[in-house]
Amino acid sequence: MRNQKLRFALLVLSITVLGCTKNKIVKPAPAVPLDETYHDGASYTSADLPPGDTIKSFSTSWIVPSTPPRDSTIFWWNGLDRGALQPVLQWENGSWTIANWYFNNGNYHHGKFVPVAPGTQLTGVIELISFTTDSFTYKESFVGYPAADVTFKRSTLATGLVECQEAYTNTYLAFPSDSVVRMTGISCTTTRGTHPPNLHWTVRDPLTKTPTGHLAFEVINPSSSDGEVDFFIR
Repeated sequence: MRNQKLRFALLVLSITVLGCTKNKIVKPAPAVPLDETYHDGASYTSADLPPGDTIKSFSTSWIVPSTPPRDSTIFWWNGLDRGALQPVLQWENGSWTIANWYFNNGNYHHGKFVPVAPGTQLTGVIELISFTTDSFTYKESFVGYPAADVTFKRSTLATGLVECQEAYTNTYLAFPSDSVVRMTGISCTTTRGTHPPNLHWTVRDPLTKTPTGHLAFEVINPSSSDGEVDFFIR
């Protein structure tokens, strides 16, 4: 009988201890409300060179983000003339691809789509390679991906710089899990072979915020030789 009472007491004690431990494990954390709505379209920042300066080349580097959890259409790109010339990273149809886009004669055109993997570093480059008084020839490329190169002529000179995140989805849940896409190494040279002064970026919708309350993008460094603009996702 004494042994039975002892075993019963130990059983009650063990149940009490396990119950306390379990309560500590499953105690719910305070709920954190998140606004997951994304206002689809382009979020971008733009800059113009001082009068008289002509853009010879414009380049930007960034890393291909992780694979998004669902299909959507999302772009990151650097460009000239508010998007008339764009080396573009694109997420669509379940894959990452790069292609060089350009607007000419009233329509958008693009070169070959080339698959890329998450974690790949990209450098999009736009160059003015020749010109006359009424004809300007540009080349768009991604460093290391010659199959995607595009060369074309237009009748006007490109004068404005752009860094852009362009997404056609209404929720941040369609974005990659990365917290930020950093557009780095931003470099602009003029036809004189020099870098202009620091770039004065004008940000569209600067109060747009991510679900955690961070501004959706931020100019980190306005340098025209090694600048940075970050697009925040989380």
